[in-house]
Amino acid sequence: MMYYITFLGYILLSIVINALEDLAVLTVVDILRDIVAELDLKNGTLSDDTQMLQRLRNRLNIINCADANGNTPLSEAAAGGHPEAITLLIENGADINTKASGAFGRTPLYRAAFGGHLRAVQTLLQFGADPRIYANDASTPEQVSSFDSVVKTLRDWDISITESMLEKMEAEKQRREAEEQKQKKAATDRIKTDIERLSKEYDRYQKEFQKAYCELNKRIYEHDKCELENKGKTEITLQAIQDAEAQMEKCRVTLQRAEEQLSLARLDLRDKTGSSSNITGITCALQELDDVLFKDVGNKLEQDGRWPLIIDPFGQAATFLRYRDTNYLDALNPKEMQPDVLRLALLGAIRFGKPLVINMMDVNAFGSVENQFNMIESGLMEQLLTKQILQNDRFLSLIQPSDGPLYLKTEFRAARTEKFKLFFVTKLKTLQETLTALCPIEVVNPRKT
Repeated sequence: MMYYITFLGYILLSIVINALEDLAVLTVVDILRDIVAELDLKNGTLSDDTQMLQRLRNRLNIINCADANGNTPLSEAAAGGHPEAITLLIENGADINTKASGAFGRTPLYRAAFGGHLRAVQTLLQFGADPRIYANDASTPEQVSSFDSVVKTLRDWDISITESMLEKMEAEKQRREAEEQKQKKAATDRIKTDIERLSKEYDRYQKEFQKAYCELNKRIYEHDKCELENKGKTEITLQAIQDAEAQMEKCRVTLQRAEEQLSLARLDLRDKTGSSSNITGITCALQELDDVLFKDVGNKLEQDGRWPLIIDPFGQAATFLRYRDTNYLDALNPKEMQPDVLRLALLGAIRFGKPLVINMMDVNAFGSVENQFNMIESGLMEQLLTKQILQNDRFLSLIQPSDGPLYLKTEFRAARTEKFKLFFVTKLKTLQETLTALCPIEVVNPRKT
């Protein structure tokens, strides 16, 4: 949008530069109105204060657009001696005392005086142009003019009028900035309210999707059980599976739509606040996961100190980890999230020194996983995240007599337990609280081979 505004500003600048002495101000007014109207079409219908403020900001950006030498439309109008165009531009917000950013650093008043345009000089002075401002060569407008009438006008000018005008312009500038900050805060607050509402909707849809996924797993389990026990009526269980799949797909579509709306709202907030959307963590390709997760090349994970959260929208990281030597659990599978199954998976990973992988897929199941861990032992999730579970063999408290000889206390050796890792996998980038508790590792689009 800023590029487009600059382009429109160049159009206005070109018109002023090429203006003839008899150029009607009405023509410039019409052109400026058309340019602002063009921006209105770009921005949509203007209805509230925020949009009106944006319209004013766009107009000011156009009016004060500068060329490669830093000359604005007002500077060119002054150099050409067009008092009517000068008046129009100033009344529409042109900055009267801006110095060109090029090698000369000349103000509009300087250029009008240099060209001997008396009426332009008088107009600029009446609007608050400061005759005391030096150009880069340390000369003032009075010193560079070769016309006695211009020199006399500048020499006899009551500087108190300028100072009064400057005070008014500064007050107006501060008022405009305060109003802009007020409108910006109001817009930001509205977006934050929308994000809060959309987050609640997103959480609700996630729970519905998780429930539908669990129901599908139950129906599949029931069907497999019927086939195993030869109970017949598999057509009923198959129909139940199809119904559950349809319901899950419906929930998935709703969830994806909610995620898109939430992401757009967060993007809007970042645009308003100027914050970054980049995930602070590690970025790697799928082929580099072994180096990052298992070998920790560069010691980035060790330096971070948190367990990894692998963010992979493509789902290939989960497949990669499933077929490695890991204890792999599906966070949305009720059977795999049963406390005793989860406990044995954790103990086994510690006992044999390998990763425990929990795949949350495209659902924010972190809170649910935390609850399941804490059902095994109060505060267990916190001990896992802080790695306190590995200190002083605290994990031994998880062993139960029924676990068998493989899990005797004497079977846990430091050489293996020190190799234990905990990996979380997700397809989502919207896990805000999880991004704090874990070290994000974003898997970028796989390279084509």
